[in-house]
Amino acid sequence: MQNTQKSGLTYLFKNRRLFAISILLGGILGVSITFFIPKKFLSTAIIYPYNSHTRGDIVANPQFGYEVETEQLLQLLESKSMRDRTINAFELYDHYGLDTMQKSWKTELALKYISEVSFFRSKYLSVVINVEMEDPELAAKVANYQVAEVNNYRESIFEENRKMEYDAIQDEYEKCEKGIEQLKDSIYAVNSGNDLLYNFIENLNNENYDPSGFVTNPVMEELVERYVYEMNRFKALRVKRDDMKKSIEEPLPSVYSIDEAVPSYKKVSPSFTVNGLIGAALVFFVSLTMRLIIDKWKQLRSENP
Repeated sequence: MQNTQKSGLTYLFKNRRLFAISILLGGILGVSITFFIPKKFLSTAIIYPYNSHTRGDIVANPQFGYEVETEQLLQLLESKSMRDRTINAFELYDHYGLDTMQKSWKTELALKYISEVSFFRSKYLSVVINVEMEDPELAAKVANYQVAEVNNYRESIFEENRKMEYDAIQDEYEKCEKGIEQLKDSIYAVNSGNDLLYNFIENLNNENYDPSGFVTNPVMEELVERYVYEMNRFKALRVKRDDMKKSIEEPLPSVYSIDEAVPSYKKVSPSFTVNGLIGAALVFFVSLTMRLIIDKWKQLRSENP
């Protein structure tokens, strides 16, 4: 092992001039290429998730969300729907200069967006939004758009489900109301000659009211039982419907915006130092490989003249 290391160091020292020139040229090449790479600027926004979906709970328990809420918020931000909303809002297909006549333009657009707009969960359970673009002002606008639009996106998802539930309970409420009217008609039909029938119908649900004077046959008794049952169900449905309507009309809590994105005019990429080191390393390894190949070839020729 030591002999191998010693021979390797000896080989590098023997060809030190070649490798030194390679490293120098590689560094210069890497730095030179950097001038032709577009500059990119970073804008960052930080948000915390909500810990509840109702304002009442937020008021009673005002705190940030936990791990589950953070993961849900990340899924919303990283979704295709949020990506499409952002792209359309800022017309990024024009910003990237893509040819929409090409079949692959949508794929290229998505890849460019994903490479420039990223999200990650911090150790404090906040969501960090990083936008790295050539235009610093556009980067800040895109980052802040995520904060504002994720609330609208989440609300649209909830709205669809809540409306379906409300429509279902409203339909059941209306059917129950019609059923009660039909039962009333049936009761009036059985006791149409009784002048106190209206008072009887209106007091059926009164615990202190005695309907025995009107319930004179099995048919009437069955109708009364059904009417009382349907009235109780109707009232319960009405309370449920009104509560649901109130919840739908109440806006959902927003995410907590901690840091708003601002334009940063200090580039984050490309880096002259990083590209210079990469260029130097690449040219060095290419030179080393070529030198080893040439030396091996010379050795073979000398052994087999």
